[in-house]
Amino acid sequence: MRILIDARLYGPKNTGNGRYTKELVENLAKIDSRNDYIILLRKNNFNEVKLPDNFKKVLADFKHYSFEEQFKLPFLINKFKPNLVHFPHFNVPILYFGKFVVTIHDLIMHKFTGGEATTRKFPVYQVWRLGYYVTFIKSVFGSIKIIVPSKTVKNEIVDYYDIDPKKIEVTYE
Repeated sequence: MRILIDARLYGPKNTGNGRYTKELVENLAKIDSRNDYIILLRKNNFNEVKLPDNFKKVLADFKHYSFEEQFKLPFLINKFKPNLVHFPHFNVPILYFGKFVVTIHDLIMHKFTGGEATTRKFPVYQVWRLGYYVTFIKSVFGSIKIIVPSKTVKNEIVDYYDIDPKKIEVTYE
């Protein structure tokens, strides 16, 4: 099986998501020599990541939450014809239509809807939030499985989006 992982947030610089992605990739490298992996990385950490022969590193230097990510990343992914893609963050390109699994860590942005936590001007922030919701909806309904770190997050997603709880797997971090 050919599995592609969007590891652009790889490493501690990207806080919790970066650590999660780093641990995921490094532990898969230790336990799985059967599947082939394509690992998408940014330029800032590309050379530091050392992986076994069944892992191929690919430069995908697209900034998160950008138009470039939404429009160029799907073409890069499709180039490798993966059987499955794992997005370790809800930010799935809306133009990607292949099979994917997504990790959703929380629904914090669903709970705090005002502009208190942003430096953007409020109208710009509202447009950004619209993009957030469209992307999140793509993640929830487009994925074949959703990975979450707790039963609480699972229940929040089930309640908020009214989806089958069997679609969500709790995998404690």
